[in-house]
Amino acid sequence: MKLALLALTLVVAACNPILSVESPAPPGRSARMDEVKNFWGLQYYRMELSTGVALALTCTAPSPCEHMKVVSDDPAIVEVRLASLGVLQKNPWGQSSQQTSAALVVVGKAAGRTTVRVTSKDGDRDIHITVIPSPS
Repeated sequence: MKLALLALTLVVAACNPILSVESPAPPGRSARMDEVKNFWGLQYYRMELSTGVALALTCTAPSPCEHMKVVSDDPAIVEVRLASLGVLQKNPWGQSSQQTSAALVVVGKAAGRTTVRVTSKDGDRDIHITVIPSPS
């Protein structure tokens, strides 16, 4: 029974989408995202962002995420929007077909901490975000 539960946990964890950073930080500002893992694999993402910085991300699972929604727990600290990056990604199941990438943009509005929740047909991911003040 324990082995079956372990196998189910690994399968479910492996199905959640993967987020990738698609834009660099502007000079003199901070914009980075790291994976936070444990024994079971990827748990969530940790992001640090300067105020006023926008960071573009794509969502794949392994093809572009479908029916993606994004919500910020505190929109006064971080604003999130679905985006179109104009990039086509190959569908791994049909080598000749391509899809528009599923993308979102995260904008640091005010210093503080919050969480952004990404949900899709393919699973869920959380991004724990710290927005730091811009250098003066």
